[in-house]
Amino acid sequence: MNTIKISVKSGDDVQLLIRLLRSMNMVLSAEEELIEPGSSENQYQKLNNILTNYASPSLFSKIDNPVSWQREIRDEWQ
Repeated sequence: MNTIKISVKSGDDVQLLIRLLRSMNMVLSAEEELIEPGSSENQYQKLNNILTNYASPSLFSKIDNPVSWQREIRDEWQ
């Protein structure tokens, strides 16, 4: 089973889309969830919060030359 999330602009569009989905034989269920604009974090905000809360200030302090360090990392993948 696969799940698809879709955002629509208005409640009328939601109702129309749900009716359409429920009429199709391939759809198992269709649910409505109201999300207030601005209430959900975007991907950047989530990553920024994680890094702010869990990253150590000394995380990259041992890297003297970032260019050579990155080159070494890339060489390991080959």
